Amino acid sequence: MGLGMAKRIIFILITLVILVVVIVGVASIFRWVSPKSDYVFNTNSRTVIKQVQSLNRLETAQFTIEKVIDAGTNGNIFQQFLFGDKLLLIAQGDVIAGVDMTKVKENDLQIDNTAVRLTLPPPEILIATLNNDQTRVYDRKTGLLTKGDKDLEAKARDQATKIIRQAACDGHILDTAATNARNQLTALLKSLGFATVIITIPQASCS
Repeated sequence: MGLGMAKRIIFILITLVILVVVIVGVASIFRWVSPKSDYVFNTNSRTVIKQVQSLNRLETAQFTIEKVIDAGTNGNIFQQFLFGDKLLLIAQGDVIAGVDMTKVKENDLQIDNTAVRLTLPPPEILIATLNNDQTRVYDRKTGLLTKGDKDLEAKARDQATKIIRQAACDGHILDTAATNARNQLTALLKSLGFATVIITIPQASCS
């Protein structure tokens, strides 16, 4: 191989090396100056509202309560002996609280890229009912001169439902319902792709 040919080959190799270095450098500069792309969530607020509203009445807390109800007439021993009507009811009932998600409106939801803010209606008692299989009359006494009130047991059951409902309220069932609703909906919204979830729940009255 002649000296001229060797010089030519060396020149070509040096040129290729310089070209590769320039290409790599330009690519690095381009990556450095180019804006970094973020993930964009195009979750439509109307779509999220439909997801939330589809939950309907979200039941998030249940209390089972047992009470003894003493119902009947008042009076002294003689009056009770002749005309009395007394009933002892052992009542068990279930009280379920939660959030009525159908009340959530579109303006209750704000979406900002991967963050979502949701305002819920206050939690409420959704169901307060007696468990008929576990509710029974333990004792019934009537006076000698009366057949008793045929509706006394129904009245006692109605009063038992109210007492059990109030017991659940006194046990802070609405606070429990709010906490559980926040946890469940946070998990739901994060499963839709939101990184930040802020849920506001107004203080509820158990009246």
